Amino acid sequence: MTATKSRWINGIDSIRFFLALIVLLSHFRDPFVLLLKGSSVKPLQYMGVAINHLYFGVAAVIAFFVISGFVIHYPNRNKDHFDVLPFLLRRWLRIGLPLLVVGLVANHFNYYDHIPVWSLYCELIYYTIYPVLFSIKTSWKSKFIIAFVLSIFAAAFFGRDNFQSLLLQQQLNYNINYWQLGTSLTWLIGLPCWLLGVMLAEKIDKVDYTVSVATIWKYRVLVYLCSVLIFVLAAHLYVSCLFTLNFYALLLYVWIEKEIVYYRTHKVSRLFEYGGKFSYSIYLGHELCFIMLSAFIAYNGYTYLLFILLSLVISYVIYLLVEYPSHKLAQKVAALLAAKKP
Repeated sequence: MTATKSRWINGIDSIRFFLALIVLLSHFRDPFVLLLKGSSVKPLQYMGVAINHLYFGVAAVIAFFVISGFVIHYPNRNKDHFDVLPFLLRRWLRIGLPLLVVGLVANHFNYYDHIPVWSLYCELIYYTIYPVLFSIKTSWKSKFIIAFVLSIFAAAFFGRDNFQSLLLQQQLNYNINYWQLGTSLTWLIGLPCWLLGVMLAEKIDKVDYTVSVATIWKYRVLVYLCSVLIFVLAAHLYVSCLFTLNFYALLLYVWIEKEIVYYRTHKVSRLFEYGGKFSYSIYLGHELCFIMLSAFIAYNGYTYLLFILLSLVISYVIYLLVEYPSHKLAQKVAALLAAKKP
């Protein structure tokens, strides 16, 4: 499949799988890190600190935002209009039903706060306002610039304590989190990231170059190292994610374009592509999986990899029982609604 001739684009699902895996790893505290950091030997302590910064889940979420904007707009990139109600029902059911089911289970175990709902609320808001943005007759680039400027002003105004902490290098109500402004405003902070994906969908058919194996790995390493750097700055130098991750999204935009172009001429891994199909279930349910497993298996260095593997297996079961049926239901409801339209 190629970007111009297929309904789907090779490589996107593989990226989703690895992003979901990074989020999972960032939440499963590595028992070896605790062992190393608790050592009386300084080099081992430093090693533990270094390993602790290898996985930055929030950076992966920003990449999810970019991919989401791309996936939503790609089918509509050459259209003047589209059926809004079927679109909204399809997207809300697709995301909302698994969130409802997993949320009810997590709430039963008093663990709802550990589901990454903030990003899913943002996604639902983006789906809802997308038809409005689509109808505004100005370029997507202009919409992105406006959203980016608004996000900077919002971050500067509402995150001013973070600025003080950064300037004075001390804790003055410092908040590391990207979602620190809550459900009401985090969507505004993340909107330019999502619009970068829309812009990429607009241009991708016109991109005419190739990407070599060496080039794509340079970008992958660069993206990864930058995520580690942002994590270090946020954790140790009071550089809040509120100020850095939207700029990081600009690099993600370039990287994801390179990935799409790369997979036009290179084979994808069927395993990773299929893993991406249930990446939402991994993202949504991995911490709940951890709690369930902890009730039966001790979590330590011997069982660390087992926890990861079993969490992926349970996530796949969630996909089969909840996510996939929700996806099919969303498609059927949208199709029925479109068929009834005169």
